[in-house]
Amino acid sequence: MKPFKYFLETNEVKKTSQDKALASSLIKDMLGRIKDVSSLDISKFPKIAFENIYDSLRDFADAVLAIEGFKSYSHQASFSYLKKFDFAEETLETLDRFRYKRNGSKYYGQIISEEEAKEIFEFYKKIKNKIEEILKSEKLI
Repeated sequence: MKPFKYFLETNEVKKTSQDKALASSLIKDMLGRIKDVSSLDISKFPKIAFENIYDSLRDFADAVLAIEGFKSYSHQASFSYLKKFDFAEETLETLDRFRYKRNGSKYYGQIISEEEAKEIFEFYKKIKNKIEEILKSEKLI
């Protein structure tokens, strides 16, 4: 994944003022999406589950950017910023793979399988504690 600096230089991210209200709203959306997916039958609605979990992860990354005074116009840029919080390169590559899959589903009608929906949900569970630690350190929860 490209370094965050690249996205600043290409204007895919802009420096702005800190926006705690936006960050809080994004986290509220993130938590709501995760709660909804938790009660959803993934086998019946894999696309909805996958897209909601992916979007919740993007909400998390964008919330951190907002609280630190950035606005991203790129999913890759949002995830790239997470390097600052010591997310492993493998984790960021997995997020990028999910981004690619979500775009295929959302814009090109590609199918999301039950297994893929379960994979992203398990991925979220694996990094959930780290997400919560970051949100607490940024005073977002």
